[in-house]
Amino acid sequence: MPDQASSTRIPKSALWLGLTGAIPFAAGTFANLFPDAWPDLTAVADLAVRTYGAVILSFLGGVRWGLGMHKEREARSRALALSVVPSLFGWFALFLPAPWTFPVLVVGFAVQGFWDVKTSASDGAPAWYPRLRIPLTLVVCLLLVLCWLTGPPG
Repeated sequence: MPDQASSTRIPKSALWLGLTGAIPFAAGTFANLFPDAWPDLTAVADLAVRTYGAVILSFLGGVRWGLGMHKEREARSRALALSVVPSLFGWFALFLPAPWTFPVLVVGFAVQGFWDVKTSASDGAPAWYPRLRIPLTLVVCLLLVLCWLTGPPG
C-alpha cells in the first residue's frame, strides 16, 4: 500500500506533460511582450492562444468525462453531461469579440481548476491531481491575462 507522500507525489510524466502544455500560452504571451523578437508569431499570437485555450478546456472536460465513466448510472449521466461544459465554454469564448475572449477563458480555467481540485477525491482522481492542477491553473490564468493585456487592442 503506498504511503501518503508517494500517493500525492506528481508523476514526472504528468508534471512534464502539464508544463509543456503551458508552452503555447507562454509563447503567445512572449510574442505579445516582445513583438520584434518573433514577428511571425506575434501576427497570430492572440488567435493561437485563444484557440489553444479552447482546445485545452476541451481536454480538461475530457478528463472529467473519463472520471465520470466509472460512476453508477445517475451519477454517471450527471458527470458526463457536466464534462462537456468546458468544451462548450471554450468554443463559445472563440466567438466573442476580441477584448472579451481572454477574460472569459480565464474564468473558464479558474472555474475548471476549482472544480477539479474540489471534487478530485470524490470523483476518483489520483491524490496527486490537485497538486498538479493548482499550479497549472494559476500559470495558465496568469499567461492568459498577460496575453490579453499585451496583445493588440480589441
